[in-house]
Amino acid sequence: MKKYFLTLVFSMLCLPQFSFAFGPDGHQAIGAVADALLAGTKAGDKVKSLLGGATLEQMSIWADCAKGISPDKDFAYTSAGRFPECAPFETPDGMATMSDFVRRNNSNCNPGPDEENCHKQYHYTDISLQHDHYKTGYAGTNDHDLINAMQAMVQVLEGKPAPQPFQIKDQREALILLTHYVGDAHQPLHVGSIYLDVDGHVINPDEGKFDKLSNTIGGNALMCPCGNLHSMWDDVPQGFKKGRMNQTLIKKARTVATDGSPFEQWPVLWADDSIKAARILYQGTAFSKATMGAKGPSWSIALPLEYEKLMYKMKEDALVNGGAHLAQLLQAIWPD
Repeated sequence: MKKYFLTLVFSMLCLPQFSFAFGPDGHQAIGAVADALLAGTKAGDKVKSLLGGATLEQMSIWADCAKGISPDKDFAYTSAGRFPECAPFETPDGMATMSDFVRRNNSNCNPGPDEENCHKQYHYTDISLQHDHYKTGYAGTNDHDLINAMQAMVQVLEGKPAPQPFQIKDQREALILLTHYVGDAHQPLHVGSIYLDVDGHVINPDEGKFDKLSNTIGGNALMCPCGNLHSMWDDVPQGFKKGRMNQTLIKKARTVATDGSPFEQWPVLWADDSIKAARILYQGTAFSKATMGAKGPSWSIALPLEYEKLMYKMKEDALVNGGAHLAQLLQAIWPD
């Protein structure tokens, strides 16, 4: 009977509503919430000025669309027509703008031979779940990870130069990137990662000798019948797609309290919350022994009963908090 229920859960998770990535729908929902909360404020006016009348909702997916630039093809855009949400940026000027960003942020972080180019690394960090707090220096972190990327964008929006290794053109680019990165930071598996040995036992990578192969890469190396765990968490429930629930999210976001600490510290605090959330979403998960593949090890997983309910609630909270926090951060940078 238990096996049957696990199969049922996996079948439900593999239904069409879980077939698309967190962008565009999740990022656009967060942008839409922030747009609503910023309406009539000085920060909202600044956003309109920098974006030339475009909205945070519209620009929230730009950083993912820029991944369609291929450095090995002279930084040409090679994803035209592949992702409908990127169509607005697939103009000659739009593709040139994405290419320019990727050129500046391709190898500036000195990526290793087995690492992604730099701007893709700006989207995540892999903090072990044994930690309660984010700190650069832990396994899975670096000076250009998601948290440092958000802090760098904040500095540019404050009128300061971006710290190395980030190469940011101007405040417009920083705002567009920050909008996306705040969304990433509220997806728990963009921040917290579980580390496993070859037998599927949870380990702490910051104790003893660190083995890079023990990193499950934010759930990307954890496989279930419908793909990998990270992709499942990147997605948003069908009811939230295409802006169907934006008004509900906006109403809830207006009740999110502003943190009283200096706003420059907020990205770290959001990371701390995502680490705790990642710890919750792994509760009751069983891991197999590792299987070695061309891209490294992977582990099969079995999820507990009613996992879909857990995901729905946590994703809704992530969209609410992501939109509220983005708006609060921009208002702190440009107060009324």
